[in-house]
Amino acid sequence: MSLNFDTERKRAHEIKLVAREEMTVSGVDEVISFDDESVHLKSSEGELFVEGSQIKIGALDTVGGTVSLSGRINAIYYAGEGGEKKGFFSRLMH
Repeated sequence: MSLNFDTERKRAHEIKLVAREEMTVSGVDEVISFDDESVHLKSSEGELFVEGSQIKIGALDTVGGTVSLSGRINAIYYAGEGGEKKGFFSRLMH
């Protein structure tokens, strides 16, 4: 399942994670796929993967480009060149 958002302008991208159980992502252009163990998003800064357990999408703002998730968040990755996953902190350091 894929959900496209209004992408007329580049959105500011931000991730807020609270106690590994509540997460808000802004700057989202598209929800590419999701299930209770993973969410694959296309953001203004690249493809983003969220992995965990019992993940649910709580709020979806297609105009503002914001997605809220709940559940147990175990990993956050950006896709690197060639589609490989890179860790969240390695993305911040480059």
